Amino acid sequence: MLVFLGILVALGAAVTFLAIGALSLFGGVRATTGQVLPGFKPDQPSALVRGLALLSLWGPIALIALLCLLVGIKLFQVAVAAF
Repeated sequence: MLVFLGILVALGAAVTFLAIGALSLFGGVRATTGQVLPGFKPDQPSALVRGLALLSLWGPIALIALLCLLVGIKLFQVAVAAF
């Protein structure tokens, strides 16, 4: 009985981590299209500044999404291994 409870908790955590990763990507897209790209128009920054701005935004977002994906997969593997 407790094994099934543990499986449910692991599956719930896996889904939660995958949702967090997906929501961080969604938020990054919204921030890029709503704030960063329109902010480039009046200032006309160089290509290097634009690239660094996008890298400073998308670097942490990609890292969060990747780590959430890895944790979600690992938790799913733990739940499947319990069977």
